[in-house]
Amino acid sequence: MSIFGYPADIIHKSAILDEWNRVTDYNSIPKKAKVVEEQKLIKNDKGEDVISIAEIHLEGIQDIKTQDYFLYTNALGKEIRYDIKHIEIKKNIGTDDVKKVIIYG
Repeated sequence: MSIFGYPADIIHKSAILDEWNRVTDYNSIPKKAKVVEEQKLIKNDKGEDVISIAEIHLEGIQDIKTQDYFLYTNALGKEIRYDIKHIEIKKNIGTDDVKKVIIYG
C-alpha cells in the first residue's frame, strides 16, 4: 500500500441473488483495502458522468457485483457506506494476472 490513501479494514457486503437477480440478503466479508477519499468525476457503465467520493483499492482477484456495497469506518469513527458506481480491474502488463481491483463509490 502506498502512503496515499488510508490502509483500512473494510466490510464487503456481498449480495446474495435469487434466480431473477434480485438481492435477497448480504454476506459480510472483512477485507484489507486502501481507501482514498476524494471526489472525482468518472463515467459509469452507461457512459454517464457521475461523482465518485472514494476509491477502494483491493489487491488481487475479487468477486464483486454492482449490487454489493462496502462499509468503512473512518478516522473519526463514523461508518460510511459506499455503493458501487464503477469497477476497474488493473492487470499486470501483457498478462491476465489481476494486480488490483478499484471500486469507485
